[in-house]
Amino acid sequence: MRTYILAGFFSLCGLLSIAADTPSSDTVIQQRIVGTWLLNWIAFQCTTTISTNGDYVTYQSNPRSRYEGTIKIKDGLWIDTLKKCSVTNQPVPHVFTNVIIRLTDHELIFRAQNGRQPMMWERVKQ
Repeated sequence: MRTYILAGFFSLCGLLSIAADTPSSDTVIQQRIVGTWLLNWIAFQCTTTISTNGDYVTYQSNPRSRYEGTIKIKDGLWIDTLKKCSVTNQPVPHVFTNVIIRLTDHELIFRAQNGRQPMMWERVKQ
């Protein structure tokens, strides 16, 4: 019996050391969102390019506009800080909080934290 307890203890210690070396899920998500994404939604289209440090540039088709900001993943939420906007009536800086519903290599589905309508970005093949 003591052998099983010791084996279980050492197995648990091994798992804990592996877990300590594994990046947090926030870090993994932050890395996985890097790239160029396309949003087709009702009457407009957006292309967003996210760099490794979280900075992004978005080009929107209707109305034609450009946005710049930073995306940070924190506690599983997507914190979007808009820093520049070509639309004059949009105050900056402005912070949006989104919930990531699903993230794969090909799509990112999210919604505003206090919203219901999900939106989907598709990764642009490079």
